[in-house]
Amino acid sequence: MFFTLVSCAQFGLALPEPVIDTPGEAMVELPAYDVDISDTSSSEGSLDTGSSGGDSGGSAAEVEPPDDPSATGPYAVGVRTVELWDASRWRPIPVEVWYPSQGDGGQNSYDIELLGLELYTINTPAGRDATPLGGPWPVVSFSHGYGGLRFQSYFLTEHLASHGFVVVAPDHMGNTLLEPWNLGSDEAAYQSSVDRPLDMAFVLDALLAGDLGSDLEVDEDRVGITGHSFGGWTSIQAPLDDPRYVASFPMAPGFKETATPEMTAGLGIPLFIFGGSEDATCEFEENQVPAYEAALPSKYLAEVVGAGHLDFSNLCEIELATLFIDDGCDDEKIDPADVQARTRTLSVAFAKVFVADDLRYADFLDPVAVEAMGSLEFWAVE
Repeated sequence: MFFTLVSCAQFGLALPEPVIDTPGEAMVELPAYDVDISDTSSSEGSLDTGSSGGDSGGSAAEVEPPDDPSATGPYAVGVRTVELWDASRWRPIPVEVWYPSQGDGGQNSYDIELLGLELYTINTPAGRDATPLGGPWPVVSFSHGYGGLRFQSYFLTEHLASHGFVVVAPDHMGNTLLEPWNLGSDEAAYQSSVDRPLDMAFVLDALLAGDLGSDLEVDEDRVGITGHSFGGWTSIQAPLDDPRYVASFPMAPGFKETATPEMTAGLGIPLFIFGGSEDATCEFEENQVPAYEAALPSKYLAEVVGAGHLDFSNLCEIELATLFIDDGCDDEKIDPADVQARTRTLSVAFAKVFVADDLRYADFLDPVAVEAMGSLEFWAVE
């Protein structure tokens, strides 16, 4: 996150002028805030949510319609914190885990402490240490941004859990908000680029081994990954190293030195890239556009008009983070809540289709449905 100290532009190489008119791509330039995607009553832009089929093999009339991905899902959300230790690297890895729950548990708060001082407390509706519902559930791994925190994008992680995903997110130690002495160091940033994919693999191993709770039932064949900024890069790099990931949906990913956007050419899994038109940290045309162009289908690209870098996280709520970067969090351009609403909706739809194998949600990725959300430009090759 602290890209006033270390920016994507400082890291990056000179990139070719992006071209986004590849034959077969669908581009839609969208109007602002005029239609609610959840309103399917009108004939224009309405979603035939019972027609896209599923695994049942029955007629369209027999298929239960999908849950609205823009709304909170049908499951209560539980959250727990697990302290892992990677002995091979002599490395602590705190992990936050979100999951469908039985609706019990205590009041949840994300507490931010530095040098023993409690700086911020953020309360959310999730149930702390709630009892998990039986699965198996598909999985999404989340990687935080440069100088971020494992729960920095809880707007998305809790939402995914409410729609039936187990979400795991480690702190990438050495590159968190609570270690400001490391931020701005090229050496520390390089070390984090080494550590991050290893952290993600270690946490996924722990989840599948039951080390994040033997009561969490997950489907090891349905694992996706997402992340923000440096974590967006991580959510592209990790699948290059680890074939267990079946889809990736990074938010505002940035690239540096030899890790150019064209790295997506070797990904070979469905990819949905999010970016913001006002992102001055990891600029859309220099980072997200060439990454999208280089990727193989199925691929999607959404530019949220007016969005800055921090709008794809909850870091706007943490004053300490905004002291280091002034990029986003500007209601005069777009309310961060509107950026998050669009990101939540499309992330759930994408994860349902490509991680959970639930084709009923494909209609929500159709340009007509995306257009109905407003304040977006959208590209897709399926």
